[in-house]
Amino acid sequence: MININTIKKSNFFIPTPQLKELVILEYIEKNSDVTQKELARVANAAPSMINVYIEEYEQKGYMKREYISAKTVKYLITPKGVQRKNYLSISYLQELMKLYQLAKENVENFIQSIMDKGYENILLYGAGEVAETIIGVIRDKELSSLNVIAIVDDDKDKQGEAMLGYKVIAREEIKKYKHDAIVITSYTFEDAIVDRLKEMEYPMDRVKRFFSV
Repeated sequence: MININTIKKSNFFIPTPQLKELVILEYIEKNSDVTQKELARVANAAPSMINVYIEEYEQKGYMKREYISAKTVKYLITPKGVQRKNYLSISYLQELMKLYQLAKENVENFIQSIMDKGYENILLYGAGEVAETIIGVIRDKELSSLNVIAIVDDDKDKQGEAMLGYKVIAREEIKKYKHDAIVITSYTFEDAIVDRLKEMEYPMDRVKRFFSV
């Protein structure tokens, strides 16, 4: 089930009326005895607006109300409402896939630039979301000759653990792993990582930055 509150926290998505419609119809389909207060919470909408939405969806034939008593109401999605919900779900998924493909192409171009240098075995420096994304794209990329050997991170709590099957190691362990280059996968600490590599006299021509040219 789509969590609209998670989307609201995103820097790239704004909950649209269509998304709220999808969330409400989806929730009603699974919870016929839902209250308007609960719908307001899951749709991240003002309680006063929920009744407006419900009346609109009723007029369009997407749902209907069944009065159990003067105070108890059940909300039932109609076959037309199921069709509408499925259409909104597919539209939502298509938009996400387009955005994913755009982001994936950027990562693929970066990976290709590393492969063009003849690098095959690399270390990632920064055990976070960027490293996870790069690993995922490498695994999806056809005919990729790039191998991630391990992931370097300065967080002692992460060292010795595994990320997507790759061991997280300390900076001091870099020399133990045979590799062609280090790819910095931290946005916040990129410059600091470069300074640390320089301190250990690591060759800068073998350092690739994901966020900088």
